[in-house]
Amino acid sequence: MTKNTSNMFHDTLLNPEEFTITYELVPGRGSGGKRLEKILRFAESAKADGRIKALSITDNPGGHPALSPTSLGLDIQAMGIVPLLHFSLKDKNRNLVESQLFECHRHGLLNLLVLGGDYPRYGFQGQAMPVFDLDSIQVLSLIEQLRGGFSVKKGAPGQQMALPSMDFFAGCVVSPFKTLEAEQVWQYVKLLTKIEHGAQFVISQLGFDMKKYQELLSFLRDRHIMIPVIANVFIPTLPVARIMNKGLVPGVIFPDALLARMEEEAKNSDKGEEARLLRGARMVAALQKMGYTGVHLGGNNLSFEAISFLLDQTTNCTGDSLHKEIHFPEKTSWYYPDNCLAEDSPRKADFLFLCNDLVHKQFFAPAGRLFPITKAISLFCAKNRTLRQLYTLFEHISKKLLFHCRMCGDCTLSEANYLCPKFGCPKIMINGPCGGSFNGFCEVYPKARLCFWVRSFHRGAEPDCQHLHKSTLLPPKDWSLNRSSSWLNYFSGKDHCHIKNKD
Repeated sequence: MTKNTSNMFHDTLLNPEEFTITYELVPGRGSGGKRLEKILRFAESAKADGRIKALSITDNPGGHPALSPTSLGLDIQAMGIVPLLHFSLKDKNRNLVESQLFECHRHGLLNLLVLGGDYPRYGFQGQAMPVFDLDSIQVLSLIEQLRGGFSVKKGAPGQQMALPSMDFFAGCVVSPFKTLEAEQVWQYVKLLTKIEHGAQFVISQLGFDMKKYQELLSFLRDRHIMIPVIANVFIPTLPVARIMNKGLVPGVIFPDALLARMEEEAKNSDKGEEARLLRGARMVAALQKMGYTGVHLGGNNLSFEAISFLLDQTTNCTGDSLHKEIHFPEKTSWYYPDNCLAEDSPRKADFLFLCNDLVHKQFFAPAGRLFPITKAISLFCAKNRTLRQLYTLFEHISKKLLFHCRMCGDCTLSEANYLCPKFGCPKIMINGPCGGSFNGFCEVYPKARLCFWVRSFHRGAEPDCQHLHKSTLLPPKDWSLNRSSSWLNYFSGKDHCHIKNKD
């Protein structure tokens, strides 16, 4: 594998004269078979054609087991075309994350799309256990440290050592297609945080509202963030469109108007095949004119001949982003900054938040009046086993009643507007939401439970769309603290706050 080939995606994406095209491959369950053979034939044709600069490979999409992206990536790489590996975190703890990064670097698989991933579903003899030990921002931060040469701390297995730099090209995902302010604001806050911690390119969620595509670009350009942004262009079949329209694909909004259009197109002699490809070509042309760095193509039952036809047709399209054939907005969508500017005043926190915040600032903030005595009592109890057990029991009971506390030992209530993410979020997201919510509801409990971060948004005053900014990165949980007192860990300087014990 030559260096030029391994960097082709990187080089074209950073070249302002090029419009980068990638295509998404979805390996199935098993190590071979007709599906994999079809994927490899597609890759061979893409290599010969030359217009597709990278083939992205999904990582257990939908939460189901499939051939690993590393395995297929090596096959794709051997053909001379660049793989872009999806690096999802639903099935990996932090040790496996690091191990797989070493594996990818050793094999020259340097292009990574870091994402949380869909909630794990049915696998061998039942429902798989979700992991989500790290979130996408934490992994991007790890990758950024690996780029500069990561030093393992003294006391770790093997003692202190410096790892050689690893030149990954890592990107992230974002959805500009959320319908509610509570969802969309968090998406942009988390995007800013991902970029701050090492994301080098962005790929959007798939969507069909062209104004939302423009919104994402404008959001970044207004902040003078010139990171490459790739638009996700998905070409669904009618059966898949029906599934998406029901909200059964996490995070995907599929408009009723587009489904109705496809139902009509299916009455044609080709069952709507040409219409869906031409719609994709118009979207590509419009997004290129809009200013996107490239497009990320995907879809169902697409041969390379179909994709080649789509790319050929883009030269014949006008590039009008509001063309009736490609622009399908949701009637209830919230738009940034249009709807934000229409708001009269900043949001206000609710009564419960204000009560909890008052107690927190008095007892747990270093500037609080009761902080010194609270700290002194806590550290005194920490020295005696019986007192420590009674102290921990008191914390457990009180926080269980008030916040459904799970006693993780490293409390982030104050960073989530005094809601517990370990209890309220199935993915245990502590740095903001995943992209899987649908009209405000949780990906795992659709139409039954609001997204944890939507609830958090409505409780506190932050984030406020009028003053959007990146959030402070919370480090991953230290599982050695699980089931211990978070208050004692806080005052002892063991939790994420790193409060130093000063007698």
